[in-house]
Amino acid sequence: MKIRKILHLIILTIFTFTAFKADAVTFDDYYPNPDERPTESIVLKSGTLLKVMCVRGINTFTGDIGDECEFINTSDMFVGEFNVLPKNSHVYGVIEDIREPVQGNNAAIKIKINKLVTPDLDTTYYLDGYIGGGADFYIGGEQTAPVYYKATPSYNEGWGNGILQMNPLNIYAYGKHTQIKAGQEVFVILVKDLKIN
Repeated sequence: MKIRKILHLIILTIFTFTAFKADAVTFDDYYPNPDERPTESIVLKSGTLLKVMCVRGINTFTGDIGDECEFINTSDMFVGEFNVLPKNSHVYGVIEDIREPVQGNNAAIKIKINKLVTPDLDTTYYLDGYIGGGADFYIGGEQTAPVYYKATPSYNEGWGNGILQMNPLNIYAYGKHTQIKAGQEVFVILVKDLKIN
């Protein structure tokens, strides 16, 4: 009877190890080689964000419409398991429009992105995007602070003789120039789908 139990235990142990070995997962072939590209094309949809860093400072004071701008991709962009836009890729664009500072608003700048070159200089993608800003892709253009205030009495119940409130007049400070500093991180927003082969 003891031999039967021992034999039964040995057979159960053999079956258990065999089952574990059959179901074992090996990760050698699960993750593809990062240098390999998928066989079918990958599409980065409109609205995709790409984090980049400004290489040379850009500002509305010294910049002109048509000036070239350069950025560096700060992180790998993966689609599934594939690194489609490697870190340290160079991103190029041009200043599309500048709005000078005026009384009441700071200057604003609009930068169109048109090209990305991978770090090995082997692949070039032609993008259609902008450096992220407001709804119209302008960076800057904020309203400036009021210059003058007017004291206006306000009579509320329980305040006795009332209180004076300082209300801004419709006179605002003159705007300042807008800049993107070297090393500053910004986002590229794709406005058209990008097909990656």
